[in-house]
Amino acid sequence: MSIQFRNLLCIYTRYFTLSGFNWYHSNYGTKTYYTQITTKGERKTGKDDSGKPYVYYHYSQPGYSDNGVKKELTFDSVLSRSLKMHAYLKVGYNDKRQQVINWEKVDRKDIPQAALNRIN
Repeated sequence: MSIQFRNLLCIYTRYFTLSGFNWYHSNYGTKTYYTQITTKGERKTGKDDSGKPYVYYHYSQPGYSDNGVKKELTFDSVLSRSLKMHAYLKVGYNDKRQQVINWEKVDRKDIPQAALNRIN
C-alpha cells in the first residue's frame, strides 16, 4: 500500500468518524437540566401498536442547568402512576429536536448548587 493511499484512507476514516459523531451528538446528545416534581402531571391515555390502551402522565415544568439557566421542559412518564411528588429529576434535553430525550431520579445532594438554588 502506498503512503499516499494510506494517508488518504486515514483522512477519509477521520472525516467519516467525526461526521458520524457530530450527527449522533446533534440528534441524540443532551444538555442536562434539573427539576423537581411539583404536580401530579396530566393523566393521559393512548393505544400501543396492537391497539391496547395504556396510561401515561404528561409534565410541563421549569428545569435548570448546572449554572442555573432556566428551560421549560415538557416530558412524559409511561409509568401507570404519576411521579413521586417532590422527587428531583436529572433531565436530558436535545436542542436540535427540542425535546426531552431522557430523565432519571436523582438525590438532592447530586444537584449542582446553582440549579438547586433556582429550584427552591
